[in-house]
Amino acid sequence: MKISDAAKLLGISTDTIRYYEKEGVITPKRTSKNNYRDLDNRDIISLLICIYNRKIGYSMKESVEYVEGIPVSKITDILNKKIDELELEVKETKNLINYLTTLKMESEIDFYNIGNYWITVEPKCYLLPYAKISQSEICFTKDNPRYYAKLFEYLPFINQAQVTNVENICDSPQSVTEWFFVIPEIIYNQIPQEFLEDAKVMPRRHCLNTVVINEDWEYPNTEIFRDIFNYLKKHNIKSCGIATATYPNYYFQESGKKVRYAKVKVPIELKGV
Repeated sequence: MKISDAAKLLGISTDTIRYYEKEGVITPKRTSKNNYRDLDNRDIISLLICIYNRKIGYSMKESVEYVEGIPVSKITDILNKKIDELELEVKETKNLINYLTTLKMESEIDFYNIGNYWITVEPKCYLLPYAKISQSEICFTKDNPRYYAKLFEYLPFINQAQVTNVENICDSPQSVTEWFFVIPEIIYNQIPQEFLEDAKVMPRRHCLNTVVINEDWEYPNTEIFRDIFNYLKKHNIKSCGIATATYPNYYFQESGKKVRYAKVKVPIELKGV
């Protein structure tokens, strides 16, 4: 069998086969007919063993080293490691499914609660500086495209949110707003730590939620928080910490117009909790 045919049959590259030939795993013979190198059944079996070794976690070098057989202790260690990796993948996948299910439920709740107020218990998450935005420019926190490219890989599992300290909500609207990535804990643990140096923790807390029509989609400012601040003041609810406003990238139709909205969360102190 020609090397190119063997590569197609086994699902590997001809370069991989040549590597194993160089390492002495296979010894193709030259055919007298056309001088092509020809693999016999023994060569194919040796390649299959190497492929098996690679699939259970060995490096190319190790797959050659153990082509004649693998010590029982070694295979046990490798398989245990592979089992642990797969169990971790299953756990992470289940977490992501649960998180996406939660996002789906939240989007439905948001749509039917425009203008209403409700309290939720928000899980622990992290805030990561993103940019400062004004009507004239966007000033990114990091001068590093790779930084943002990596974080955007995790959308929609992380949100971009406008952030303000609740103590400043009652002040005059700001022309410059700060934006952060809001990262759930289960996603935070999957992002390389080198991208999370500036992250600050947001502990588990009660939040007052509302959904407001976003009439200034391109250049939102702290005015977006004013309605919820007035509600807090009217009902004598004490706010604390950092308030966030997220702007989902979808809209609904109202009187023939496309209308977008903002989801606002303010951490609050509940008496007796």
